[in-house]
Amino acid sequence: MIRYRKVRGHTRLLKDIEDWKNYNKVLDLEYLDKAKRNYCKFWVSPFCDIAVLNSEIPTPKGKIRTKIIASFIEIFDAWDAKLKTLNKPYHLVLWLFEDNLERSQVVCAIDGLIDFYKISFYRPEKQKKIPLQNFGKLSDKLAEFNWVYAHEEGYFTSTDVQDEIEFVEEGDSNELLKQFKRRIKTSYRTSENAEGEITYFQKIGNIWIGSKTGK
Repeated sequence: MIRYRKVRGHTRLLKDIEDWKNYNKVLDLEYLDKAKRNYCKFWVSPFCDIAVLNSEIPTPKGKIRTKIIASFIEIFDAWDAKLKTLNKPYHLVLWLFEDNLERSQVVCAIDGLIDFYKISFYRPEKQKKIPLQNFGKLSDKLAEFNWVYAHEEGYFTSTDVQDEIEFVEEGDSNELLKQFKRRIKTSYRTSENAEGEITYFQKIGNIWIGSKTGK
């Protein structure tokens, strides 16, 4: 049974988030010019910590959730203002993970890597509208973005199945094969490459990709 660790010290957490936000609002253009891309992840304990055995860190809620989203918006706007000074095309988006907020990011790219982040997530043909009513006082700020609905996914390949079976005892391989068959049944889409290798995708959650310069 998985136990969820209680998040304590909200006053300290809010200050840590504020410090993280202020540090990351400054986009290093010199680094960007060399790497052609950059990103900002949410690095505030305990949400960035590795879960210990039989325990999980709950996704942020309440004031903490609101503070994190508001901070990402501020970081996005600060980066947007800085990128505009380059006077050239750039790609800047906010990845808002609906089910795993702590995994959200602001990412940007320029020049030869300007399309680098555009294929990061699967975008269903049937698009949905972001449920702004779920974001309280931040709904107006979020309404300023153009949002694309995407999926957070896990995946495995037919090669992965074969490789794992080869490394277990014969009796265990039958059980492992059953597990993979169950996972295959729960996969909601697949793709096949030129060599015939099949990739099975499983949906983990929703992602909202937000931009202010078009989709």
